[in-house]
Amino acid sequence: MGCDRIAASALGLLLAAGSWPLPSLAFAHAEVGDPVPRAELPALGGGSAPLVVPGKVSLFVFFRPSQDRSLETLRHLAALEKEFAGKPVYFAAVASDAAPAAEVRATAREAGIRMTVLLDRGDALYGELGVRLHPVVGIADAQGRLAAYQPYASVNHAEVMRARIRRALGEIDDAELARVLDPPSAAVSIDAERAAAGRELKLGRMLLERKSYDKALESARRALARDRSLAAAHLLAGQALAGLGRCDEARRELDEALRLDPGNAAAAEARRACGG
Repeated sequence: MGCDRIAASALGLLLAAGSWPLPSLAFAHAEVGDPVPRAELPALGGGSAPLVVPGKVSLFVFFRPSQDRSLETLRHLAALEKEFAGKPVYFAAVASDAAPAAEVRATAREAGIRMTVLLDRGDALYGELGVRLHPVVGIADAQGRLAAYQPYASVNHAEVMRARIRRALGEIDDAELARVLDPPSAAVSIDAERAAAGRELKLGRMLLERKSYDKALESARRALARDRSLAAAHLLAGQALAGLGRCDEARRELDEALRLDPGNAAAAEARRACGG
């Protein structure tokens, strides 16, 4: 595990515990209230575009192409773009110009973002702000001051960005923002369990594709230990059991997957293959 990933993991735990914000782990050279550079950067599609737009709430994200955390963050932002369409909110994504343009373009396309993608020439903006982690999101108010920032966090990520934007727009007050930044511990625990189950499912599907059925089954069991209501985990368990020739057990898992998600075509197909 590299230093960047270790730092991001530690940061996620701190954020989940309510330690927010942490300037030294986001932008080393900028704090909330500081003016954001009025930079014009080359755009991926040609020409140039601004980092922030005066008179609008400006959200900008520094990301790395082909990085899972960056892709997840961009997907959240793609949804927020649609949600805040028609409101005075400007979105921009920033990548180093050292990254291959094809990878930057592919990541933006996979995430489904419509925002302008800016290329930081010689990493000048990275250096000016002191960007330490990727991804990290900055939000500037209508006066161009840094209103908030959000490094990647596995818990409550999209909700916090939404609340930060709404606070900058004046749609919510500080008290409502605080409730989002520091949710009840039970809700955090549930979200963390679901996120962990999702990671097990992702690993299990990879193992299933490699026909490592026993290990795929272990991943499915670990996911179910965190959330028994996951139809996808029951499906994975059923597929792995079928691969191991344990058809009676597979049918039970697949039946449960269909009970939880009657429209699950993959579970229905696997159930038919199992017979009985």
